[in-house]
Amino acid sequence: MKEDINAIKQAAESLCVHATNNGFKRETIYRYRNKNGEIIYYRIRLKHPNGSKKFFPMHQNQNGKCCLGEPPEFKDSPKPLYGLYLLAKNPEATVIIVEGEKATNALNQFFSKQSLDATYVTITSGGASSAKMADWAPLSNRKCIIWPDNDEPGIKYAHEVFEQLNNLKCKTEILDLRNFNLPEGADCVEWLQIDPTYTIKDFLSIPYDKSSYNKSKSSEDKKSNKQKTNQTTEIIKFISQHSELVHDKNKAVFVIDKATNEVWKVKSHQFRDSLMMKFFDCFGKSIREQSFKEALYHISGMGRNGECRTIYRRIAKQDDCYYLDLCWLGNSKAIKIVPGKWDIIDKPPILFLRSETMQPLPEPKCGGSLDMLWSCCNIPKNSQLLALSWILESLRPDTPYPILELLGEQGSAKSTTQAILRRVIDPNACDLRAAPKQNEDLFVSAGANHVVSCENISYLQSSMQDALCVISTGAGYHKRKLFSDADELIIYANNPVIINGINASITNQDLIDRAITIELPSIIVRTDVTKLRSTFENNSSLILGALLDVFAKSLTILPDIKLPPGEKPRLIEFFIFGMAIAEAIGFSGKEFINQFTESRQESIARTIDASPVATAFIDWWEKKQLKVLIELPVKTLFNEVAWYRNSNNMDSWPKSPKGFADALRRVAPALRQYANIDCQCLGKKGSNVHWRIS
Repeated sequence: MKEDINAIKQAAESLCVHATNNGFKRETIYRYRNKNGEIIYYRIRLKHPNGSKKFFPMHQNQNGKCCLGEPPEFKDSPKPLYGLYLLAKNPEATVIIVEGEKATNALNQFFSKQSLDATYVTITSGGASSAKMADWAPLSNRKCIIWPDNDEPGIKYAHEVFEQLNNLKCKTEILDLRNFNLPEGADCVEWLQIDPTYTIKDFLSIPYDKSSYNKSKSSEDKKSNKQKTNQTTEIIKFISQHSELVHDKNKAVFVIDKATNEVWKVKSHQFRDSLMMKFFDCFGKSIREQSFKEALYHISGMGRNGECRTIYRRIAKQDDCYYLDLCWLGNSKAIKIVPGKWDIIDKPPILFLRSETMQPLPEPKCGGSLDMLWSCCNIPKNSQLLALSWILESLRPDTPYPILELLGEQGSAKSTTQAILRRVIDPNACDLRAAPKQNEDLFVSAGANHVVSCENISYLQSSMQDALCVISTGAGYHKRKLFSDADELIIYANNPVIINGINASITNQDLIDRAITIELPSIIVRTDVTKLRSTFENNSSLILGALLDVFAKSLTILPDIKLPPGEKPRLIEFFIFGMAIAEAIGFSGKEFINQFTESRQESIARTIDASPVATAFIDWWEKKQLKVLIELPVKTLFNEVAWYRNSNNMDSWPKSPKGFADALRRVAPALRQYANIDCQCLGKKGSNVHWRIS
């Protein structure tokens, strides 16, 4: 096969684009050759910054085009050995069998330096699960030495390879490296790194393992000593050995990987896929569907009897320390933030659950500035402190969250700005989502994500505005699990919320009290959105570092912040924290108060304009020109105010005194703040409900 190495590398990048988009980088390309040295196919090795690896086979078809996968002729036949052509060059050489192409190359290089090319040849069949899938026939009657990896799958691999070679009349031994104190999973590469001055004498001094690998067992001994277990039992035992089972306060069961400390729901696709892969790597066989279902019932029961733990998503707080999950594949690393500093820790003391749509955060770096963030967003300067406060408040799980509403005309970069504000703390496979059709959809989204993000909202039903209030404050949503049973499904939601739209969709006073509204200016000079997102991604590590610096400094200032006299905001925790953030970046707390108050006044004014009852009530009160309080039955009040209703709002006008009273109760806080009119229901007096207005 004619080889164009640059074309091969480009093809590898193109075919593995899904893996590279998830942080994997091409490390090397291994060439599988036949006994004549001609290339048969390639195996691409990719590595993630967190240490995890992926392998993809690739071959060239008859037209020379690179395709993912092995050549078609190997589909149902044994796979060729890596280093096969070396056997033809050295027909008398002893063969060393290791796991993986990297180990093969390292050991062959070692022998080459010892000028013993014709004495030893290193080959491999792939990984620990590939022994039964390799074509061992070229090793017939050879002297072979098996070098196992220092772990359970490596030992099992050595057993399986020995059986294959025994059938080919090979003289086979297995090395015993237990006295070298190698780390778990170490292979010949780690052995060579112990002492760079190792020679062939050191290799020859490695003893053969006579105790762990008893090769003289007869079939009768095996039958008497090896009790057959069905696959369900194997799965349960495998999970028990490699995982810890726990449950939360709602008795939902979770699996904790002992090696990585990653957490999955026991009934999730993530756990199923991980288990399938690890089981195959260890035993070389797939899990049957029925066996998996049976094992699942058993481990669910085990988990309910396990320890009760609190499970978090993306953020957590424990002992005055805040934690931000990095969501890196293959480990549980998180950022620990305390007043004045932050750092990355390998194993946080709390458990983070990661949904399938959650994406990893970049590794934060010092030296960035908030200007990098604002250059990618269309947030006006006089509202940047509000937006920053919303971002940092979203990292505190112990307080109610404000709702951020972005408004602007068409083309004001609302969606781009919203996506970037979310990605700095909670990147997701779908950063922006359409408006939910019903409240249940909203709670499902809140239960699977940290930030609830909806775009292009033109109208929110009153019930959905109430649901957003519940989500921002923190509460549970429940429904029947199945129509055939009486079990409850409970979703606890306490999430930051961000929405955008051309028109203001937050009109209920209760939600307005929890909302921050930022009006985005129209864009004069447009920037290519692809370039803008690329700039953000390139600077995301520095931006995250800058945000963490401000967050840590704000926590130091927070205990000294005092609420100004006369201020009684609904979001008091956010209000005080916003003042601390302002001081952390060089402003005074009053700057935050001004931005917060201005946003609140604009929101209240929109509430009045959006309510036909409120506008009619203000007109009625002004016409009355009363200077003292009055008390009226609600029916009388309803009839009097009705004369001042707008003819364009006839359809939305209440049909009864009760409906009028309900609407008035909703807008009463806005009337108090906007028009200085105090309305209070006095309850039933005689046969009528009375209201007092002053």
